[in-house]
Amino acid sequence: MSIYLITGAAEGLGRSLALALAQDDNQLILLDKNLGALNHLYDAIVASETSRAEPALFPMDLLGANIDHYGQLQTALESEYGHLDGVFLNAAILPAFTPIEYFEFTQWYEVLHTNLNANFHLIQQTLPLLRAASAGQLVAMLDRNLEANPAYYGAYGVAKAGLEQLMKTLATENQKDKIRFYSVKLGAFQSNTRSRQFPSENPDTIPTSQAIAIELLKALQNDCNTDGLQKL
Repeated sequence: MSIYLITGAAEGLGRSLALALAQDDNQLILLDKNLGALNHLYDAIVASETSRAEPALFPMDLLGANIDHYGQLQTALESEYGHLDGVFLNAAILPAFTPIEYFEFTQWYEVLHTNLNANFHLIQQTLPLLRAASAGQLVAMLDRNLEANPAYYGAYGVAKAGLEQLMKTLATENQKDKIRFYSVKLGAFQSNTRSRQFPSENPDTIPTSQAIAIELLKALQNDCNTDGLQKL
């Protein structure tokens, strides 16, 4: 049994990762601001006939969290588990497509804080717990679409680019460590966010989040680069 922290766990890819990892009876810490959706996910996991996992829920709004909240998270995880085998930095917000010239400045700060600054704090608090594991994994979710067409992604695109650089910096600074660092450049997949941004798109033409989660976990288990997963 391994111990995993998943951010943005209540919906989309985070939910699919949680459900897939629960099948192997792993201990899951599920972090999201949506407590109602977290509770639904908890019920789905404990009701499953193929899983004995009982996840821990950690309701937390990354936009409103301060440094004390991150410290409390680290203290709780260290006290309860002592280490983490994996951390999935999955939580993100994607506002409407807007040219930089017209991007609302408060939303700019909110997106950068949620998608980049919060990950910086989470990384600082979880690195000691990953280091305490036999082979901890830190996995950051990026977006492959930004490379093909960066226009109109605004603060979201800037934050994802910053997260990519942050992961490269971490991997370089910790080359002699036993922690393994990964960036995942995700392509399009079915989600509520995707449907809002591309309402005319037929969802059947793109993979489900479940399929993406299974493929990603298999690649991580084999510790190998794939089309989307890059070991740093």
